Amino acid sequence: MEQLSVKRCRELLRIQSKDTINKYLKALNLFGQAYLSWSEIRQVLELQIFLGLKHGRNSKSIFCKMTRQQIEETFTSYGVDVDARLAALQKIHRGSVPKNQFV
Repeated sequence: MEQLSVKRCRELLRIQSKDTINKYLKALNLFGQAYLSWSEIRQVLELQIFLGLKHGRNSKSIFCKMTRQQIEETFTSYGVDVDARLAALQKIHRGSVPKNQFV
């Protein structure tokens, strides 16, 4: 399973502040990990999108209390395709990583 550094995750999600990514990771109980899997990056992406939907009204605590179904319904009602956004991030990442240099 491919894992990315927290720094790379931050770059892909265009999060400028270390404090911001750390707050997101703490809210998702991922803080302290040096590397994140794509499923964990998806969680961070979902939180980031959720907070932007109703800026100033949505919160990390509200997001963490929501069920998977509620999260999916929220994104559907706003027309947000998380899978497409995650696929775009994966494409960007894979386009920037050199192909097997040690073959």
